Amino acid sequence: MSNIYERLNQLNPRPQRAVATVVSVANGMTTMQHADGSYQSVLGDRFVSGQVYIVDGQVQGSAANLRYSEIEV
Repeated sequence: MSNIYERLNQLNPRPQRAVATVVSVANGMTTMQHADGSYQSVLGDRFVSGQVYIVDGQVQGSAANLRYSEIEV
């Protein structure tokens, strides 16, 4: 029998978090480009350039422009 807390925790989805680059801002919406090349429109128009944090489809704040690399295991 599994832990009741874990079963309850699985019912609540985790917030989706991402870092993306601002492409354009218009009418309270921001178009973002992710590292894989995909685009997404999210709520918020405070940031007009650079990289930002996105949580559940909303711009939350600016993110540092850090280099990254993918390692396949």
